[in-house]
Amino acid sequence: MLNYGLVSTAIGEDRTQLLDGMRLLSEIAHKHGIPITWAIDTKSAPIVAKALTTWHTENGDVPLLLLDIKPIWEENWKTQREANPGDSTEAMASHVVTMREKLPEYITKEWERIKRTLPWAEPSVAGAVFKNDVLLRALERTGFRALWGYHRKQQNTNADNTEANTPEPETDRGGFGCFYPLEASTSADTILTRDTTDETLAHPFKNIVGIPYHTAAHLAEDTENLRAALLNETAQQHYDIYVENTAWNHWLGYVEHMDPITVAQLGEEGLERLNAYFAHVVSVEDTKPILLSQMIDDYMIHCEKTEPTAIITTNTEIQDETANPKSTLKMCYCDATCEFTFVEDAMEPVEIKNYTSERILQSDASRPVLIAFSPTRYRTELRITITIESIKAMPYGIIVWGDHEGLQLTESNSDDVRWIGKHSLFIRLALQSGKNEFSVKLTI
Repeated sequence: MLNYGLVSTAIGEDRTQLLDGMRLLSEIAHKHGIPITWAIDTKSAPIVAKALTTWHTENGDVPLLLLDIKPIWEENWKTQREANPGDSTEAMASHVVTMREKLPEYITKEWERIKRTLPWAEPSVAGAVFKNDVLLRALERTGFRALWGYHRKQQNTNADNTEANTPEPETDRGGFGCFYPLEASTSADTILTRDTTDETLAHPFKNIVGIPYHTAAHLAEDTENLRAALLNETAQQHYDIYVENTAWNHWLGYVEHMDPITVAQLGEEGLERLNAYFAHVVSVEDTKPILLSQMIDDYMIHCEKTEPTAIITTNTEIQDETANPKSTLKMCYCDATCEFTFVEDAMEPVEIKNYTSERILQSDASRPVLIAFSPTRYRTELRITITIESIKAMPYGIIVWGDHEGLQLTESNSDDVRWIGKHSLFIRLALQSGKNEFSVKLTI
């Protein structure tokens, strides 16, 4: 089953164009039975309230609350720096403690303003660009269950802030699947906000879910160019990739964002292509169009912890004018503590993101080294021994390309062994500092 969630940001300075785009998008999506989660803020709520109320009554649409905590975050940090000159540790501690108090109040007031124009709305999903663990805990305390807006390749930075040592939000993650963002958190914010009397810590993982801004963003650069995606049919191609990948994933969701202003500018041909695309989405038997709040309900029911996700894609390149196109496979994998990117014929990941410490391992010197990989057949058994050298403890994984579906796992000291269809066998490893030895036994 592929859960499909459509999000549209109902915010814009041109009120006429905004409402026109929302109307066009809703007409096409609702015709195909696709509900819309509308991302709004307190300024846009009064403008779109009438339309959202109608679509909520007739089609089940709901809002999500967009939050911008950056101004209040930076203002308080400046205050704490001035109050604690020369002591950044004390300034940080005071800053986080204050934010723990202020953010729930800020979120509650923002939601109360939404309720004045949309009294039927219930707090469920929030959205933010600037985000960190303090915000996540504040959302938990104010009744929200999810935070939308995670970009796999984007980092939240405060480049425009002139204050030195400004506490930064965490690097974005989870761009191709839902996850529990507090599960692997080791940031100073989390450490400073841990309170043994806080009831939310009884179930630290299942209180709030992180949702990608646009699931297919890791597949290509044109995912936010709706006109180009429709004209080139890449929107359908990206969606179809996720349909194919449901076969080897326990849970999979596809979140798509569309800007109503862009929809209003599509023109007749573009709108026809959007209609055809939505028709294709719902034509897939195992696709379930739902609201983000419903997607979160389903994720929490089926996934007690962050569910590992593996996405296989095929890249086709023309090497020169006379050569035949060359197709290569790529796999993107993520779980609670890491993300890996693999390319065909290479066993080790070409990109590593470690969410337990460093966010991205860019230095070759810091990467683990595969010293030995020895497969041995003995009658009906395939024995694989693996030796890896690492300078520190960290999550890791290797991939064995090829069809291994006829084999069954009988013994392993690795964290996980999973079959990615007929494409590969993925072995998830937990490395310690120094030499690491693993064994996997498979039978025919």
